[in-house]
Amino acid sequence: MARPAITPATAGFPASDAWWLAQVYNPINWLYNNAPQVVSYTAITANTSTTTTTEAVAITTPSITFQNGHAFRITYKGLAAGTASDQGQFRVRKTNTSGTAYIDGFRQQIFSGNTMFTLQNICANNSGADISAVLVGTYQLVTGGTGNVSVAASTNNVAYILVEDMGPSSNFTNATAIT
Repeated sequence: MARPAITPATAGFPASDAWWLAQVYNPINWLYNNAPQVVSYTAITANTSTTTTTEAVAITTPSITFQNGHAFRITYKGLAAGTASDQGQFRVRKTNTSGTAYIDGFRQQIFSGNTMFTLQNICANNSGADISAVLVGTYQLVTGGTGNVSVAASTNNVAYILVEDMGPSSNFTNATAIT
């Protein structure tokens, strides 16, 4: 048996509330409004310069507004380039290479050629106010062979930072704090 259509009249609301009710009672809209929403996607399509033990910036996002009371999934994906026995460290930081780390990839073993890395973290803004900030994806050599590490990218293998609004931060207890 088909579910009866809900209209403002059958729900007991005045016709002036029709738009709002259509949003609330439409399950497709509910799913869409509660699915992760892309806030920022910033990609590079060319290799970065190499670095040794100095942390360098591979990707810089535009300013992002982290809405108070919301949680965000931050993803940093790319190809770590170096030689066998190099170990790189990849992070997402606020503002610059000395900013708060929202993702710390620790040591990534780099094999001959390029090694893919994908790092994700859930971060939440519970500060009481919206926070606007630039994020940077960084890289550096931790230990290893030649002492040169970079982030490799091309039009077919982009490196990127993706930020998605995951909804209420109350759904993600103990998420990394956005400050």
